[in-house]
Amino acid sequence: MCLAWAADKCDYPNHAESSYHKQVFNAVANGADELTAINAWMQQVQTVKTGAS
Repeated sequence: MCLAWAADKCDYPNHAESSYHKQVFNAVANGADELTAINAWMQQVQTVKTGAS
């Protein structure tokens, strides 16, 4: 579901999946709460899409 949400927010189709794996999987593997990690990833994707810093 997360990747479907991000599909139109990334320039290339594999960017959403790649960033999800890097951020969410790694955070959860290091003991972070999954929902917190997903929320942080979604905020990062949205920030990149809008060009905000």
